[in-house]
Amino acid sequence: MLYRALGGCIRPNVILREGLHGREITCVKRVGTVTLGPEFEVPNLEHPDSLEPGSEGPGLIDIVITGSEDTTVCVLALPTTTGSAHALTSVCNHISSVRALAVWAVGTPGGPQDTRPGLTAQVVSAGGRAEIHCFSVMVTPDASTPSRLACHVMHLSSHRLDEYWDRQRNKHKMIKVDPETRYMSLAICELDNDRPGLGPGPLVAAACSDGAVRLFLLQDSGRILHLLAESFHHKRCVLKVHSFTHEAPNQRRRLILCSAATDGSLAFWDLTTAMDKGSTTLELPAHPGLPYQMGTPSMTVQAHSCGVNSLHTLPTPEGHHLVASGSEDGSLHVFTLAVKMPEPEEADGEAELVPQLCVLEEYSVPCAHAAHVTGVKILSPKLMVSASIDQRLTFWRLGQGEPTFMNSTVYHVPDVADMDCWPVSPEFGHRCALAGQGLEVYNWYD
Repeated sequence: MLYRALGGCIRPNVILREGLHGREITCVKRVGTVTLGPEFEVPNLEHPDSLEPGSEGPGLIDIVITGSEDTTVCVLALPTTTGSAHALTSVCNHISSVRALAVWAVGTPGGPQDTRPGLTAQVVSAGGRAEIHCFSVMVTPDASTPSRLACHVMHLSSHRLDEYWDRQRNKHKMIKVDPETRYMSLAICELDNDRPGLGPGPLVAAACSDGAVRLFLLQDSGRILHLLAESFHHKRCVLKVHSFTHEAPNQRRRLILCSAATDGSLAFWDLTTAMDKGSTTLELPAHPGLPYQMGTPSMTVQAHSCGVNSLHTLPTPEGHHLVASGSEDGSLHVFTLAVKMPEPEEADGEAELVPQLCVLEEYSVPCAHAAHVTGVKILSPKLMVSASIDQRLTFWRLGQGEPTFMNSTVYHVPDVADMDCWPVSPEFGHRCALAGQGLEVYNWYD
């Protein structure tokens, strides 16, 4: 806000920059990209005289969502060519801090065959008070707004663990759910649509501060949110969850969930096998109405000596998966995960073959950063980027043994809590959004 003093009085004159959040930003997630024609060219608010409407032709605008300690979710528009940021709308359904975001079902406003500019997406947000919400976001062109975009949000469903417990019968036989439980991280698990008894819709995995990994089932395009299963395998606060798929020739598509806790351990869960009809992986609950029990994970890896604050995976051309994690002690851990199917003669009778997970090679970088590593992204089998509270964005070369340092840059966001990276175009390279005590977006070129 710019103020002007007249006769000893101070009054607001003009807003230089729109407000984003009232407190620190805890999470950031890219939704998608909107392409606008010349008639919707976005002006540069920082240098308004430098551009004329329609002078640069079609424009790319990244749609990004952020969550904050101020209990709101903000939808942002980030034009590629201007370097400005526009706050489109805020979602204020939470009663406590928003700590995690997940996006699924990204498409166009009129369906897959619609070629008009704009996008729609389903968003899941979660945070304090064991609270999770699902809402839809639709962004369409609107020449009457400063951002040249209009954003419409519709709340679809919500879930709170304490409300779920209050609806149960025989509550005196159960341990009351802690209402102070926090959801620390979310991951969308897109399973096949032929799951008996579950119907269409993805699973949402949640890392919880009470030591649980929970699976929620989203049905009816997000209008029904149901707690399906949980596991207390970690026995301590779970910080991160991340899902990825394994596809191999002549094999069934497999969905793997990875969870990380404060003791530095990673657990890998085979969700495809767990969701199969007749599978014993999901154990029946101790009391009717409670969620299923997920049992034990397929594999565990002790990657760090303390909490894992960042986690990411990427498939390799050889059919394996690169897994990278960052810890509170400033270290990075990178390993190659293989998903092997046992030989048919090793299976018992007509039971379906269950994949076996194993680590082929692993490397550690003990002093990658001087503080907590809160963001890591494998951009390609040969390139990785990491971000830390030490305010350094560092690039690492992969594929030649231990990750090697390439270069680093200093960013200006204190206490960065989350990072997201995505490719834009050959002309503008990649973008990286860093969120913490503020938001900073970098364009970089490989």
